[in-house]
Amino acid sequence: MRRLLLPIAALLISDALLLTGHGLQLTLLPLRGAIEGFTDAQIGLTGSAYFLGFVAGCLLTPHVVRRAGHIRSFAVLTSGFSALVLMFDLLPSFWFWVLLRFVSGACISGLYMIIESWLNERSTRETRGTVLSVYTIINLSMIVVGQQLVNLADPEATTLFAVAAILLSLAIIPVSMTTALAPAPLKRAKVNPLKVWRLSRVGMGGSFAAGLATGAFWSLGPVYARGVGMDTAQLTFFMSAAVLGGAAMQFPLGRLSDHFDRRLIVIGSAVCGAGFSIALGLIPALTDALRIGLAFFWGGTTMTLYAICLAHANDRAKPEDFVMVGTSILLTFGLASAIGAPLGSLAMAWLGAGGLFLFAGLVLLLLALGVMRRRRTHYLPVVDETVPFQAVSFTSPAALELDPRMDAEAIPQPEEHAETEPDPVGEAPADPPR
Repeated sequence: MRRLLLPIAALLISDALLLTGHGLQLTLLPLRGAIEGFTDAQIGLTGSAYFLGFVAGCLLTPHVVRRAGHIRSFAVLTSGFSALVLMFDLLPSFWFWVLLRFVSGACISGLYMIIESWLNERSTRETRGTVLSVYTIINLSMIVVGQQLVNLADPEATTLFAVAAILLSLAIIPVSMTTALAPAPLKRAKVNPLKVWRLSRVGMGGSFAAGLATGAFWSLGPVYARGVGMDTAQLTFFMSAAVLGGAAMQFPLGRLSDHFDRRLIVIGSAVCGAGFSIALGLIPALTDALRIGLAFFWGGTTMTLYAICLAHANDRAKPEDFVMVGTSILLTFGLASAIGAPLGSLAMAWLGAGGLFLFAGLVLLLLALGVMRRRRTHYLPVVDETVPFQAVSFTSPAALELDPRMDAEAIPQPEEHAETEPDPVGEAPADPPR
């Protein structure tokens, strides 16, 4: 393990510092927006701008890296991100925040792409899975640490913005000082949503529904917590519980989906997530500890949907198409997140703070009903033909190249079952569905 991680240690340290600062400002901004007098709808729109910027960054970053290289691009984007964090404090205007959040979303997605393409370049077929796992653990744990840093000072003060900016600025140093060779230029992301839709309705539809629910949560979760009376410390534990739930449950649910129809896991997760959503949205007498516990299980059922839907889509794709499938589903997820934030804010305006989770519950129930209907008329591949599940997170298209499932030798080839398999669209044969 030491020999594996030592060559990428500088990159991982920079990633840890970057994600800590990012996690801090991700939770801080909705709080500060409410303090500045932004309505829930306005806070939701700033969240939409962030996710739109994220999608734009996924598409534009390869051009930046080809022009400036990985190290200089990383330094420029991190420095710009650090300055943007300070500008949120200096320019507490709604329209400035919309612009700043769009640009910050583009910066963070660009930084994800640079880090992940670099990790892919330094990985081999045998080590790819380990590197991806270590990277995912660092991302999730540092976001949680960043969320807890909100407790250091009053969100109304400049202190927390300064701490986030310092962490982002420090992230430049390890990468800038590394003696390792920079990787080859980034490839342009391949996107073909219509092809992926024909390949997997559940994969695309599930990622869209997951984006609606989680996009609303990331943008408005702190506002909900404040609205139900949580103080800053309880609020940060509430947000962190959802992240930790998603991290803890992704691998067990994914492995379960390797042995059963993945659509059953999607249905079960969506129904359970809807139940937790309704409890968080409708029961006013919940204690803060119980809300935090429900947030853990909500994250465990809702934040895991994206990875399971991606695995379902990959079951019908060729290994060489994994990046195209993953990129299309990732960008669908990002665009849905941008839509989910303002819709969640409208629900909060009509129904109070609990409207956020009532909106998420409605989305998850509709997803479950849609997948149930699809399952009645469409076959899945037999279990032996499914692609082994790999835990993933919502980062950038470059992370998809780290996926060890891309190795064709490790995946059963569809051609061997051509006489018995349904077509790629998944149309049911004449026999009754299983």
